[in-house]
Amino acid sequence: MIGKIFGNRYRLIELIGEGGMALVYKAECSLLCRTVAVKVLRPQYASDAEFVERFRREARAAASLSHPNVVNIYDVGQEDGIDYIVMEYIPGDTLKNIIKKEAPFTVKRALDYTRQIAEALNHAHQRNIIHRDIKPHNILVTPDGQIKVADFGIARAISASSFTQTGIVVGSVQYASPEQIKGGIVGPQSDLYSLGCVFYELLTGAIPFKGDTSISIALQHLQNKIQPIRELRPDIPSSVEAILNKAMAKDVAERYPSAFAMLNDILNAQSRLSYETKINDDEMPTQVWRTMNTDESKPKWYQTWFVKLLMGLGIIASVIVIMSYILLRVIVPDTEIVVPDLVGKDITEARQILKQKKLLLKVVNEVYHNEYPINVIIAQKPISGNKKKPNTEVNVVVSKGPRLVRVPNLMGKTEAEARIILADSHLKLGEVLNSFNPDYPDGLVFKQLPEPNTQIEQGAKVSITINSGQDDNLVIIPNFIGRSLSEVRAELVSLGLIFNQATPMPSNIYAEGIVIDQQPTPNEKVPVGTAMNFIVSSGFE
Repeated sequence: MIGKIFGNRYRLIELIGEGGMALVYKAECSLLCRTVAVKVLRPQYASDAEFVERFRREARAAASLSHPNVVNIYDVGQEDGIDYIVMEYIPGDTLKNIIKKEAPFTVKRALDYTRQIAEALNHAHQRNIIHRDIKPHNILVTPDGQIKVADFGIARAISASSFTQTGIVVGSVQYASPEQIKGGIVGPQSDLYSLGCVFYELLTGAIPFKGDTSISIALQHLQNKIQPIRELRPDIPSSVEAILNKAMAKDVAERYPSAFAMLNDILNAQSRLSYETKINDDEMPTQVWRTMNTDESKPKWYQTWFVKLLMGLGIIASVIVIMSYILLRVIVPDTEIVVPDLVGKDITEARQILKQKKLLLKVVNEVYHNEYPINVIIAQKPISGNKKKPNTEVNVVVSKGPRLVRVPNLMGKTEAEARIILADSHLKLGEVLNSFNPDYPDGLVFKQLPEPNTQIEQGAKVSITINSGQDDNLVIIPNFIGRSLSEVRAELVSLGLIFNQATPMPSNIYAEGIVIDQQPTPNEKVPVGTAMNFIVSSGFE
């Protein structure tokens, strides 16, 4: 296959991947001068016309996805009886190979990878596209740790076809959901179960269920519970364990209702993990305990006459106290005093007021309060208006002032992450602004007010500015693939782009006049006035 050219433009350079359904080659696109990946389906699938047609429809649907964590699909075709799909070339390795080399991962890294996969699934599910074969083999990782989920739509094409073959399993059984195994209706939550299996493997380095045959593994997915993750790794937080258990629930009703719901819990767990790590870094002071010597604890009363003397003196003193109290009660009767209102008064002022009335002040508690300044009384007992005898104590609760919290660092976070981090810090998200900053990725916070580590009142608002990804002099190229050329040309003017040329080419996927490829590619940032080149379908071959 090396050296073969598909579609008069894709020249295969080297084999870079191999799976049960297809071979993946690195290739050069001569028309647009870029490196791509070409997935060539194995010959046994070519004989199933229903599968081929289904495969093309699903590949076209998958081509509509445009997300940083999804491998982009550029083209689909057939040549010399060989079906192929052209997609974005991703330098790096599969997640499966990385797991073999480096797992188990730290909780932080496992959460990050799982979050990115959930982001991709959320994007696809919102467009009614279900993967059906989420597994580490179908997930690519770039050298800088970015996740790219591949093969959207391909597994669905296979599951709907009439093609069957011994040894071919639709969806890898190690990651298949119970409803997939039973042949039931497969929805978005099936992908989330599979993601839970991947999450388990990231944390432990092993798949959830093992067996000698596919049938034995399948039965375990239907009947057995996974070994509690914290028995294998006690360092895993309970919040992470809860995510795993909910994603891998046998009953769909007990599983996450959507990828967005699971993503929210992952973001929350990441925030908790970051906070707990910071707390654990603060070393607790060493405490020294002194053990009492046994001999020291023994009373040294060796002479009984001395004990008797002390007892006699105690009895005499008690009699004197009792008699004095009775005499005072009879001869000098107490005058009751009305307790004044101390709420809202400074503690020094309150103490002076009570002193003048021959009452005592006792502080029984100090609490944070957003309405009362520091050292101001916020409650008292007995309340004002009650009558008490002289020298009676009035218990008060004093304000420690507003509780101050430290503003967390939101730089480089998404809006959803910032909202969760602030909530954990007992703060609220204030104004959300959008602006361009070339030093930050699109959609991430690059400015906040107040700044990180500033101390502000609990419950206060923090405003953020998110990188809009678009400079006044730059344009983000939309995905024009699958749209009519006439419609695209009309839109170019409003974007400040220039139409250069359109090259016709036969297509088995797109009808005549539909864009099947473009240069610059989707999501690229280019200066205003950039010329656009298109490859447009000239109709079916």
